[in-house]
Amino acid sequence: MSHELLINAAIGETRLALMEDGEAQEIRLYRDHKPSLVGAIYLGRILSLSSELQAAFVDLGQKLTGFLPLSFLPKQPGKKPKDLTTLLHEGQKIIVQVTGDAEDGKSLKLTGRVEIKSASIILHPYREGAFVSSRIKNPARREALKIFGMELDLKGLGLTFRTEAENIPDNILEKTAKNLIGHWLRVQNPQKGQKIPCLISQNPEPIHQILRDYASPALDKIILDQPATLKKAQGWAQEFAPDLLPRIEAHTGRESLFDQGGVNEALDQVLDAKIPLSSGAWISFEQTEALCVVDVNSGSAAQTTDHARHILGVNLQAAHEIFRQIRLRGTGGLIVIDFINMSGKGHVTQLLDVIDSLMLKDPQQIQRSNISSFGLLELARKSSHASLSQQMIQKNIPHTTVATLALDLLRKAEGDACAKPGIALRVKTSQPVKDWLDKQPHLMQEFTRRTGSALTLLTE
Repeated sequence: MSHELLINAAIGETRLALMEDGEAQEIRLYRDHKPSLVGAIYLGRILSLSSELQAAFVDLGQKLTGFLPLSFLPKQPGKKPKDLTTLLHEGQKIIVQVTGDAEDGKSLKLTGRVEIKSASIILHPYREGAFVSSRIKNPARREALKIFGMELDLKGLGLTFRTEAENIPDNILEKTAKNLIGHWLRVQNPQKGQKIPCLISQNPEPIHQILRDYASPALDKIILDQPATLKKAQGWAQEFAPDLLPRIEAHTGRESLFDQGGVNEALDQVLDAKIPLSSGAWISFEQTEALCVVDVNSGSAAQTTDHARHILGVNLQAAHEIFRQIRLRGTGGLIVIDFINMSGKGHVTQLLDVIDSLMLKDPQQIQRSNISSFGLLELARKSSHASLSQQMIQKNIPHTTVATLALDLLRKAEGDACAKPGIALRVKTSQPVKDWLDKQPHLMQEFTRRTGSALTLLTE
């Protein structure tokens, strides 16, 4: 299976596509007018403390404010006080990391448990020891990495070997760890004359964000279509993932990078609520503010004599496409899937086994419920970034129906007529409301009968 990371640097927007065997599995948009700060590390200053929320509001500079739950401070030996605000004071300098972008005028989400990422290692400045990702299943390799990490000179820091570390030689891992440790030792203390608050590490430059989150030894190629971004990628890899340097290359085709890879076609599909399956069945995605709802429909899928097995087949095919779409669209939060109802427990178990295997393939953490008696499955998927739906689709704004506006007009006019009996009324309204009332002459007649006044409608 081939793995490629395509990076398109367009005017005002940087786009990535993670490809497997020529098909887009994940797409992300980084827009200049609304940059993501997730992962950025700041030396901030505490503005205020809240005993009620057990949180601090932190000034990050450049008119940015962050919300820090004090339960996310680095762990300290000894018993924690009941009121965590006693651990800090207003005006205090503090190193924090952004975990979630600000939404609807709210503050950025912060943590005090800072992490510095490379493709294969995460450095923990405030947590000692060597750890191994739970996604590395080979017990022998897990134990070898654990021992190897403990033998490194970590300078009192900690590190976690990411999934990608499983197949990287120890000498490359050691070089990466030294680079991360050296980087942290350089940036943790402000330089003389440096203004505080300030950004100290993991800046929100899109290319750096992309490589921190997606660069992996499993990639065969990382292809970029602009010389400036190619240079940035090579500079990042030189410091944090030297093994990736030979795989970073420039796009050379005449066709645009995303057209050549079929990514633009996949992006167009995100705008469609209905996604057809090869069997003739289809699934639909509906994103609301509270959750994402996915519906499975058998459509024109060919029926078989075994109805129960037919339903299972449609649900299994739908499950693969649903999990691909969830990852492709960057859907997070609560997801409710309405599968076609199955009566046999064995088929339900079979479907859940497939779902569990699909969950393991997703780099984001997912939790699931059991399938209810109504065929509903609930998922909770962790995501700190805006989904493609949020970035690309304009939310519908509810509009009052014409009938509601027309009947409301009659009510108000009736009140005015009762206040001044017998006086003719002239009311301005919109053309659609006038047209609707013109088609309901009995309502105008009833108005005159009740009030004794004539009502004339004028259009605005």
